[in-house]
Amino acid sequence: MPPSATVPDVGTPMPDLSLIGPTGVRTSLHAVRDATAAIAYFLRASTCPACIAHARLLAGLAASGKLGGARVILIAPGDDNEARLLAARIPSSAVSTWASGTAHASAGMGSFLSIRHSGTFLIDAGGEVRYRRTAVLPPLSLNRGELLAALDL
Repeated sequence: MPPSATVPDVGTPMPDLSLIGPTGVRTSLHAVRDATAAIAYFLRASTCPACIAHARLLAGLAASGKLGGARVILIAPGDDNEARLLAARIPSSAVSTWASGTAHASAGMGSFLSIRHSGTFLIDAGGEVRYRRTAVLPPLSLNRGELLAALDL
């Protein structure tokens, strides 16, 4: 990844990324968060099997109330078509699906040696990162136990 694409540290503000919804509406990560705690999951791609499995896990946790009311925001790289594909793969009202255009790198989820990173961020109501887990290999970008412990439930 280029030196400017750094992953936000725990205790620092999460960058306010531009997002594109499945219908083409444009907004920002902070607007979607709406001053509430949120789990932002950055997928490697809307077609990544491991990423889809993680997104489904998060949707299930949210639907069952195990995330303490934290919003789940799923973010794929690309345009509104990618957001639509993601929404079709994760048909859950417990999550919102978005695409980041080219803004994945603004959260440190850029590409290194042609491999895009994926990652999970717990963002508190004030916009600070409280937990993060990122990886080049998508199966390592979400740890259910760590995330639930970070939620302090």
